[in-house]
Amino acid sequence: MIRRPGPAMPHDRRGFTMIEMITAMTIFLLVIASAVPFFRIQSNAVESQSGRMDAVQNTRYANTVVDRELRLAGGVTGQPIIVQASPWAVTFNVDLVTRVSDDPGAVYYNPDADSLGTEGWMSSRAKALPTVSTVYPTVNYRDAGGILSSAETISFFVLADATTSRTDDYVMYRRVNDRDSTVIARNLVVPVDTAYFFKYWRTAASGTLTAITAAQLPIYWNTAGGWADSIRTIDMRVSSLYREARTQRDVMRTIYSSTRLLNAGMLRMATCGTSPLGPQAVTADTLQDASNNVTQVRVQWTKSLEEAAGERDVSLYVVAKHLLASSEWVELRNVPANNSATYSWDDFDFSAGTWVYGVYAQDCNPSNSSYTLSGNVVVP
Repeated sequence: MIRRPGPAMPHDRRGFTMIEMITAMTIFLLVIASAVPFFRIQSNAVESQSGRMDAVQNTRYANTVVDRELRLAGGVTGQPIIVQASPWAVTFNVDLVTRVSDDPGAVYYNPDADSLGTEGWMSSRAKALPTVSTVYPTVNYRDAGGILSSAETISFFVLADATTSRTDDYVMYRRVNDRDSTVIARNLVVPVDTAYFFKYWRTAASGTLTAITAAQLPIYWNTAGGWADSIRTIDMRVSSLYREARTQRDVMRTIYSSTRLLNAGMLRMATCGTSPLGPQAVTADTLQDASNNVTQVRVQWTKSLEEAAGERDVSLYVVAKHLLASSEWVELRNVPANNSATYSWDDFDFSAGTWVYGVYAQDCNPSNSSYTLSGNVVVP
């Protein structure tokens, strides 16, 4: 018997053919080739945006640090406001930091601060001002009561960065009295065609603001008088660079700003006449959170009539308080007069009891007005 062969069994098909592999690889490479430019564009955009933000933040930080302290210059008697005015440096006096907890003239309280950087600069420690050979101070400045002035001397200045090959790359420094300088910002650019970082405006005889030209700088304070005490506004031109990824060029970001010296204008007065008039009205109100807990006491007052009229000699206001059962005033803060219609200050350091808040005005003698009082404030 002859056995006939049955139908052929199908073979198992495993993997791909060579043609299928080549086709798949070709398609994959085409997809990658089309995606790479897109990712490169996105990467360059992110890099450029990051560089742009770094440059802007660098300029804003440098500008803010100087503006924050410069606008507070002065505010105390016994020392000049502007000590040095040059295109590359500005030096001024301000009672910025104190180690004394009840100092109403200071802006910040820091019990751990360097004692030699929180008081008037003594002539026995005199030192050359930044970028020049002029030595300061030549005398010890004191207030009307003969006490050494509490205002420290602060300098902001820029010097060429010796670690880079660019000739327009600068570093900003800050110095207090004769203490060591600290770096504030790097990679600041001063173009050769401008050749300034600071620019100054003074009050002319006509009463208008007039720009001080570069040829008239630098200006230094001296006891014989001069233009230093007539400076009212200081401009800053702060620039920084970032690298444009697409074009591989350095691109500059610049911030222009003007800082008004709120306490300037009364330095050269030998007397301010009679004692000033106090604020016209003072109110004090408690503010509560959602649980009706007192969070602060807000003190508000209307400016003295002599701030913008009459003798026009009001330099600052002092806020104080006392318990209703006591007559002992506790001075809290001084607020520079800036010709605002009303002023406000919040007291976060309070305790339970019935309190009376008061505000008095001070002129450039200094002489004080009498207190203008608020109503009773009950703190539970």
